Amino acid sequence: MTLGVLAPYRGLGIGTRLLNHVLDLCSKPNILEIYLHVQTNNEDAINFYKKFGFEITETIKNYYTNIDPPDCFVLTKFTAPSQAKK
Repeated sequence: MTLGVLAPYRGLGIGTRLLNHVLDLCSKPNILEIYLHVQTNNEDAINFYKKFGFEITETIKNYYTNIDPPDCFVLTKFTAPSQAKK
């Protein structure tokens, strides 16, 4: 599944609403982490996801076959409650 907003509609909060909806769906106790792939040169997407608590946790070489660069970052958001909250 992909999440994207066409360039003319960026900055209007559409992506934020879409991602918040997904994050709400993933707020169930048995979901401990959420991860996604972003092309390594897509700084806008990387910065967008970082605002929501995602962190770059891995680089996968040659993930994409028909685009350049072919590498992607795996961004992960850990949703498990921290030990401090127990």
